[in-house]
Amino acid sequence: MNALRIAVVGATGLVGQKILEILEERNTPVRSLVALATEGHGRFIEFRGQQVPVQSVDAAHWDEIDVAFFAATNDVSRHYAPLATAHGVTVIDKSSYFRMDPTVPLVVPEVNAEVIGDARLIASPNCSTIQMVVALEPLRQRYGLRRVIVSTYQAVSGTGREAMETLRHEAAQTLAQEPVTPSTYPTPIAFNVLPYCDKFGDLDYTGEEWKLTRETQKIFRLELPVSATAVRVPVAVSHAEAVYVELERPFEVDEVRTLLREAPGIRVVDDPEHGIVPTPLEAAGQDLVFVGRIRRDPFIAQGLHLFVVADNLRKGAATNAVQIVETLEERWS
Repeated sequence: MNALRIAVVGATGLVGQKILEILEERNTPVRSLVALATEGHGRFIEFRGQQVPVQSVDAAHWDEIDVAFFAATNDVSRHYAPLATAHGVTVIDKSSYFRMDPTVPLVVPEVNAEVIGDARLIASPNCSTIQMVVALEPLRQRYGLRRVIVSTYQAVSGTGREAMETLRHEAAQTLAQEPVTPSTYPTPIAFNVLPYCDKFGDLDYTGEEWKLTRETQKIFRLELPVSATAVRVPVAVSHAEAVYVELERPFEVDEVRTLLREAPGIRVVDDPEHGIVPTPLEAAGQDLVFVGRIRRDPFIAQGLHLFVVADNLRKGAATNAVQIVETLEERWS
């Protein structure tokens, strides 16, 4: 791949900062880097030992950019992504604005990189969707999928930097036996569980839950029944998911373990005899999807249970976006 002229929109945010980190770690060939933001211009961010000024996205010279990572709000993507693609920029968008647009590919490289084609605007799915489809794709190919029921245990970093600080502050207050006044969430999150992660919508399912349903269906190109319950838990980084899947064909548990071990992007952490299971702490800082608690349902012959964990800021956001660019190597060769 030739060295790329890269822009990061939302460079001062959690995901934008993580994209910069991943670009460094993976030695992505970068000819030039432009840091863009709707606020905070005038600041500097560090990239490969250099101080890079943060500029206003309004001042972007799109004709001088090859790839733009959008890690900002829906409104920012709605307004600026079409401007970028009109100048020939390949946009990798982490917002939810374009995900369900039938003309925009929704991509997890381990699952459906082939749908990109010559698209200039590519959407990256929700963090909780990404880890689930990576774990389910080998099963879909081997056995077929009949239905999915998933309960998520989502880290506060999914809300943003402020929520991480809220968790630290509330935990300190609680341990000091001081009164806690909720701020980021309607109730305290420290030592608590909030049984929703978004606004309620159709059928009293939240937006986060509908994302898991609709994005999974689009990625797999299946009218697959996916029922979700999304829960916020007092964890800083890494989402966990209890996934129940009914397969179309018979399986053996050991065969499933082997299949997942050999699949791209997955690490099987599953030794029930010794209590070895995937946890958010283990997954934090990693780019793989961790899968464990692999077991047959005792009542449904083709029912299978999994516990799926991944770093929501890395594989759930930044790493997936960078991997999309890596799949397009020929575009810049």
